[in-house]
Amino acid sequence: MFISSNPKYKDFLLNIKEYFKNDTNIVLYNKRNIIKIVEFQNKRYVVKSFKIPHLLNQIVYNFFRASKAERSYENSVKLIELDINTPQPIGYIEFSTLFLFKESFYISDFFDYDFEIRAVFSDKKFEDREKILKKFIVFSYELHQKGVYHIDYSPGNILVKKENNSYIFSIIDVNRMKFLEMDTKLKMKSLSKLTKDDEDNALMLQFYQKVSNIPLEELEKDFQYALLEEKAYLEKKKRLKRLRT
Repeated sequence: MFISSNPKYKDFLLNIKEYFKNDTNIVLYNKRNIIKIVEFQNKRYVVKSFKIPHLLNQIVYNFFRASKAERSYENSVKLIELDINTPQPIGYIEFSTLFLFKESFYISDFFDYDFEIRAVFSDKKFEDREKILKKFIVFSYELHQKGVYHIDYSPGNILVKKENNSYIFSIIDVNRMKFLEMDTKLKMKSLSKLTKDDEDNALMLQFYQKVSNIPLEELEKDFQYALLEEKAYLEKKKRLKRLRT
C-alpha cells in the first residue's frame, strides 16, 4: 500500500527499496530505524525506513493499527494544515505478506536546516543563544495552543534554520503525536525532555510565563512533577531491562 501527495512520486514510492539502497545516498541515522537523504529527479528527499516489528506487531500493524510510516505522513499533513513547520510530507509505502506487516518507508522533503536545538542547549556560548531560546519557547507555546503534543519533543527532533536575522523551527520524528487540548501539566511535560540543565530549564519557564501569562509557580510545580515522572519511568525501564538479562 502506498499514499502520496502527488502522482509524480508514484515511481519513487513503488521503487523506494532500490532508491534507498543506492550507494550515493547520505545516511543521517542508522540505529533502530534508518534515515537517508535520497535523490529523485534531481531533488533531495529524506526517506525513513522503519525497522520490521516483532511478530505480534506484524499482525497488529497488518490488521488493526496504523503503521509508524502512515502515522508520520498523517501527522505531518495535520501539522501543515495547522501552519506548523515540519518537512513537507511526500508519502509513505508499506510492504506486507498476506498476514504479516513487513517493511515501511516515510518520505518527506529535505529541510536544509542549520542546526538542531540540541546544539543551543549544549553550548552556553552559542551565538544568539538567548534570542533562539526565546523564539523556541514562543514556537513551543504555539504548538501547545494549537493542541499539538509531540511525545518525542526532544533536542534532536527540533531543527533550526537562520533566515533574515531570525530563526525558523521545524519538528521531525512525528509518528508519536497527539492532537488534543493541553492543560498546564501536559505543556510542561512536553518541555521536560529538552535539557537537564537547571539554569536553562528555569530560563525556559520564565520565557514561557511571559508568553502564556500562566503563573510561574504553577509552571515550576508542573515542570518538576514532569521531571519526577520521567525519572520514575526511566528507573522502571532499567529494572525491567535488568530482569530480562
